[in-house]
Amino acid sequence: MQRVRPVVVTSLKIGKIADAYLIQSKTVIAMALDTPVLIVGAGPIGLVLASELAHHGVRCILAERNFETTRWPKMDLTNCRTMELMRRLGLADALRTVGVPSNHSFDVKFSTGLAGHLITNWKMPSVDEARREIVRRNDGTLPREPYQRCSQAIFEAWLKEVCIGNPLIDVRSGWRCDSVEETDDGVVATFDVGGETHQLTASYVVGCDGASSVVRRSLGIGLDGGPVPGYACLVHFKSRDLSVLHAQGQFWHIFFAHGAVIIAQDEVDTWTVHKFFPLDVDPNSHEPHSIIKQSILHEIRVDEILVNSIYRPTLAVADSYGRGRIFLAGDSAHQNIPTGGYGMNTGVGDAVDIGWKLAAVINGWGGRGLLDSYGPERRPVAARNVERSGRHFRVHERWWSMVDRDLIDADTEAGRQHRATIADFIQSERGENEDIGVELGYRYGDSPVIAHPSGERIPHWLPGTYTPTTWPGGRPPSIFLSDGRAIFDLFGPEFTLVDFHDDDSAARPIVAAANRRGLPLTHLRLHGERRARSMYERALVLVRPDMHVAWRGDEAPEQPDQMIDLVRGVATAPA
Repeated sequence: MQRVRPVVVTSLKIGKIADAYLIQSKTVIAMALDTPVLIVGAGPIGLVLASELAHHGVRCILAERNFETTRWPKMDLTNCRTMELMRRLGLADALRTVGVPSNHSFDVKFSTGLAGHLITNWKMPSVDEARREIVRRNDGTLPREPYQRCSQAIFEAWLKEVCIGNPLIDVRSGWRCDSVEETDDGVVATFDVGGETHQLTASYVVGCDGASSVVRRSLGIGLDGGPVPGYACLVHFKSRDLSVLHAQGQFWHIFFAHGAVIIAQDEVDTWTVHKFFPLDVDPNSHEPHSIIKQSILHEIRVDEILVNSIYRPTLAVADSYGRGRIFLAGDSAHQNIPTGGYGMNTGVGDAVDIGWKLAAVINGWGGRGLLDSYGPERRPVAARNVERSGRHFRVHERWWSMVDRDLIDADTEAGRQHRATIADFIQSERGENEDIGVELGYRYGDSPVIAHPSGERIPHWLPGTYTPTTWPGGRPPSIFLSDGRAIFDLFGPEFTLVDFHDDDSAARPIVAAANRRGLPLTHLRLHGERRARSMYERALVLVRPDMHVAWRGDEAPEQPDQMIDLVRGVATAPA
C-alpha cells in the first residue's frame, strides 16, 4: 500500500504553509506519497512499462491526464518482436483475443480507387498461416510469435483494465502532469487534479506522455528532426458497406494512387482513412464525409464518424533519453510516421528496457550503470527506426509521383503498361511490412552493460533479414526444442544462462558468481539439443530479462565476478 499524508491548505496566501503550497488561488495538496516509480502517461507505452515493473515485483503509480482511453486508432499493428515481449509478460494470448481474429490476412493492396483498378498486392499471411510456417521452418530465422492486428483504441482499453486489476499498479486517471523536478533523493511531480494541485514524490519518473511531453519539456530536452512537408486528414468511422469496401477483396490496408490509404481496423465495421495534402491546401476546408469519398473514390454508406483530425507526420528523436532519475519512453523520445508500424513497437522496446533495469536497481541487485545504459541502447534503435519509417513513406511518395492521371485508370494498353510499371516498383519495395531485420535484428552495440567480444567479426545486418545469432547485444534465435518446447518459454524472469554442456562444470563459476553478486539467474541446461546448440553458436549464452544476449562463451570467463558485475551495471571496465 502507498503511504499518504494529505495536507490541505484553504488560506489564499501565496507561499509555503506547513508542507503545502498555494499557487495563485488554487488549493494545493502536497502528499507525502512515496512510490518507487511514477509513470506519466497511460498510453500503450506507460501501460506496458507498468506491466513490466509489476512482472518484476515493483510497485508504480501510473498517472494519466485523461479519464478515458484513446478513441484514436493510431497504431494498428503489434509486431512480432513486441508480441514476443508481451508473451514474456503473459499477455500475448489475451491481446489476440481482443485483436483481429487470427484467420484474416495482412494483405496490403495498391489501387486507383475502389471503383477503379487494383494495381498490385503485397500478400501477407494471417497469424494462423504465420504460426504454421514458424513451426515448419524452425531454423531460428522467424519469431516466436507472429504479429497481431489491433487498433490502439482497443489495445489501450484492454491493457488499462489489466493494469487496474494488478495490485502493484496504482492507476490514476484525470491527473494532468504540469512539471517534474529532480531533488537530492528523488523526483517531485506536480499535477492538476480537477483544479487542485497535487505533488507526488517518486524514486524515479518515466515520461510516457507523448509527442508534446511535459516531462521532456521539464528537462529542457530538444528533438532532432521535425514534421515532413505536408499534412494528413484522418477520419475514423463505422461502415458495414462491405460490398463497396471489399470490391477488390479483403485487405488490411489499401493505398490509393491519389495519396490516400484506408485501413481495416477490425474486419467488421471499423475503418480509418488518411488523406495526404500539401501544405498549401487549407486543412479546414475538408469535411469528414468528403475526406472518405476523396480517399476511396467511391460512394459509401457511413454509419458513424468516430473521430477526425488533421496531423503533421513527424520524424524526430529526442536529444537525450532522460537525465538523472527521470527518463523518456515512447513518443516522448521518438516520433515516427505510421509507415512500417515502428512507433508504438519501438516504444514497447523502450518500456521493457527501462522497466527491467529500474526493477533491478529497486530490487537491489542492479547498479546505476543499468540506468545509464538505457539511452545508449535505445536511442540508436529509435534513430534507425525513424529513418526506416521515413524511407517507407518516401516509397509511397515516389509511386504517387509516378502516377499519370490520364493513364492510371485507362482501359488501354498504355494504361495497363503504366499500372504494370508502377506495380513493378511497388513490388521491389516491400520492406514496409517485411523488414524483419529491423524488428528482430537490432543490437545494442554500444551498450556499456554488454560483454562485447573482441577480435570477432560483427555479423552483417540487413533490414529485410534476421540472421540467427547470439552475438552479444542482440536477440537470440527462437527455436523449438526436440520435445516441442520453445526455448524462449524456458527463459527465467531475470537473467538466464543457457548451457549446452554435458554437465554443469563449465557453468558452475558463472552460477557461483551470480549468487555472490545477488544476480537472479535461471540455469537452463539443454544437453543434447544439437540443433539449438548450433544456432546459439556457443555452449554458454547469458540472456538478459529483455531477451537480449549479455555474454557468451564456450567456457566461463576467467573472471566471472567481473562479467556479472558488468552486466548488472556495477562495473565500468569490459569483462
